[in-house]
Amino acid sequence: MKEIQDLVKKLSASKEHEVVWLGPTDEQQVKKLENALNLSLPEDFNFFLTETGGGGVVEQEISGIEDNNALDEFGGTVYYDTTYCRDEYSLPEDLAVIYFKDDEICWCLDCSAENFGKVVSYDLISCKNHSILHNSFKEFLTEYVTLRT
Repeated sequence: MKEIQDLVKKLSASKEHEVVWLGPTDEQQVKKLENALNLSLPEDFNFFLTETGGGGVVEQEISGIEDNNALDEFGGTVYYDTTYCRDEYSLPEDLAVIYFKDDEICWCLDCSAENFGKVVSYDLISCKNHSILHNSFKEFLTEYVTLRT
């Protein structure tokens, strides 16, 4: 998981963007999140949460766990963004929102057996998976950082 640590350091060193992390999260909170959403998150995203809590470039943050509380109901948390999209947009139960912007963009981790760990785009208008964006969270994070540094 050194690659994820290196990507976080690279983004944190950005002179072009303000970068904010939500703060490290302990494994108990990650498990609490998985239980509340009734799914298992991929190891690379779990590691990202324990290292950073989520966040990134201000106004373009990756959903996470704020203040080491998995069940905080604030926009920008995996729990809130996922439950909101489940309620408002029929988000399938096997998806966890990792990037949600202005009720327009919804990117999720697919936690189904078939596509476990892939990052998918969820179309909020048609309420369907639109496409696979990345084969893993690490791949997503690599592009996220590359585009911002």
